[in-house]
Amino acid sequence: MEYTYIKVERRGPAEVLSLNDPATLNAVNHEMMEEMAAELSRVEGDAETRVLVLTGEGRGFCSGANIKHMAEAGGAREIEAEPPSVDDLTPHLTYTRGVIYRLWKLSKPTIAAINGPCITTGVGLSAACDFRIASDQARIGWIFLRRGLPPDDGSLGLLVKLLGYSKTYKLGLLGEIIPAQEALDIGLLDQVVPADELLPTCLELAERIADAGPPLAQQMFKRLAVEAQFSTYEDTARQVRLAFQTLTETEDHAEAVRAFAEKRPPRWTGR
Repeated sequence: MEYTYIKVERRGPAEVLSLNDPATLNAVNHEMMEEMAAELSRVEGDAETRVLVLTGEGRGFCSGANIKHMAEAGGAREIEAEPPSVDDLTPHLTYTRGVIYRLWKLSKPTIAAINGPCITTGVGLSAACDFRIASDQARIGWIFLRRGLPPDDGSLGLLVKLLGYSKTYKLGLLGEIIPAQEALDIGLLDQVVPADELLPTCLELAERIADAGPPLAQQMFKRLAVEAQFSTYEDTARQVRLAFQTLTETEDHAEAVRAFAEKRPPRWTGR
């Protein structure tokens, strides 16, 4: 599929999905979000893609909403595509909240390669990923309140789970743009590396993930881990037991046992 506002590239077991509007530091627009939603749906069903790496073209990861566009339109209300009613705020179909939700729910492991400014929606996109690795030149700003708005992209719940209440509240209330090292110190990032090492570091992690276990088991483990954040101990134990029973019937489980007994690397089939 041909895209305008995103680029996709196969790199070993990973797909690198790049936001592609470098003139705006990859500010989001409706077309970009529609293209990203379509590509996430494709990746979900693509057996060859073991890991998704999300990054930005040029100097930026994602500078958030296109504020110039918003100002010309008269405010956020005027550019909101198919806004949900007050009684229907589930992040399922429209614009940025739908993409962040799909990214968070993607069954494949995801890595945010934060190569530059990561502002508002950029923070939401990175928080929806499983791992966040940043260039030492990156800057992080969750600055919705500076625009007179709450974070309506779905990022609030993700950040509270990731950082806890106090750090999330401070990050949003002060609206400061912080360097990568400070973001690492508060737990928003997993790793900070020199700029020229960012993508190689993320791709090396993708290779390690692909070698670490069979795809079905990894996908099921991700779903269990995500849901465990919102479930009781008992509910999590029940879901793990069901997953265990399902995975014992897979070819990859049998292959794992054979490979261990034969002292050789396993050959995963995804079945």
